[in-house]
Amino acid sequence: MLDGSTMLAGLIYWLSPARRRFMRRLAKPGLDATRARLAEAGSPRAVQFISTILDANTDFLAYALSPKGPLAMYSDRATPDTVAACIVTMLVYSANLFARDEMTNNDSEMIPLLAHIAGVKPMQVMIRRDALRKAPRSEEWMVLTWLAKDLGAEPPKYGAELERAFGYNYLSYIAQYRPTLEREMAAADTA
Repeated sequence: MLDGSTMLAGLIYWLSPARRRFMRRLAKPGLDATRARLAEAGSPRAVQFISTILDANTDFLAYALSPKGPLAMYSDRATPDTVAACIVTMLVYSANLFARDEMTNNDSEMIPLLAHIAGVKPMQVMIRRDALRKAPRSEEWMVLTWLAKDLGAEPPKYGAELERAFGYNYLSYIAQYRPTLEREMAAADTA
């Protein structure tokens, strides 16, 4: 079990100049490009939903690549290009978490939209989705290995503590955004 100091480290980092530098120097280029591709192809509902997920994932990556984060061992590999790849990987994972029903339907609008955003073919999104569903460990471990590759590193050898730390931190960050996502989805459903 992770202690309160891990949570406090996350909060302190969220308020830090280092996080703001990460967001401005490393995340902004990839985030801007991703948002532009989203605006080209997404419905208003999709733009709202995915924009919130992008914000959550980018906040998480800022912490995860910090000295106290679960991906700290890869922080020296973070560049605008590698962070942009991480943003796309996290988006596919998050969409799979929050829109699982749409993601399981090969004919849904979500798969071609994610493919457009990622700059890949829809089949590649389906392959990632299927890999998450059939992950031999946890989905979080699968994403962690993809992020390592996005950062130009070899995936780590399996470690239960690293898996727990990554999963706990990610789910904690995304949980902060759940009420916003639920409100946006409810408002879109009534519109």
